[in-house]
Amino acid sequence: MPSCLIADDSKVMRMLLGKIMENFGYTVSEAEDGEDLLEQCGQSMPDIIISDWSLPLVDGIDALYKIRSDRKITQPIFLFCSYLKDTDIIKQALAGGADDFIMRPFDEDIIASKLKIIKIMRGVQRP
Repeated sequence: MPSCLIADDSKVMRMLLGKIMENFGYTVSEAEDGEDLLEQCGQSMPDIIISDWSLPLVDGIDALYKIRSDRKITQPIFLFCSYLKDTDIIKQALAGGADDFIMRPFDEDIIASKLKIIKIMRGVQRP
C-alpha cells in the first residue's frame, strides 16, 4: 500500500488530509513539525509528502530542499498545502522541487486532480 506523510502543525488539517488520503488508498502518517517530517523521512521515505509551508522548528520549504538534495533516495511526490497565496512563495516552492501547491480551502476532488496530473507527468503508476 502506498504511503503518505502529512506535515502540519494543525491537528485538524492533519486529520482532514489524512482522511482524504486514506480514501485514496494510502497509509498515512503525521508530523506536527519540520524536524519530525525529516526524521520520519530518514526512517522510511513515503511515496507522498503533503506539507504546510510554515512548520515549527524547520519550515516546509527547508524540509523540501533537504529531501530534494539527497540524490540517493527515491524522491517522493511533494505537495505544499497552505493558506499562503503569495505568488512568489508558490514560485519558490515549485522552483525548489515541489510537485505542486494546493491552496486552502480545498476539497477531495482538488487533491485527486492534482495527484492525477503529477502522476501522469512523472509516469508513476500508483493509486
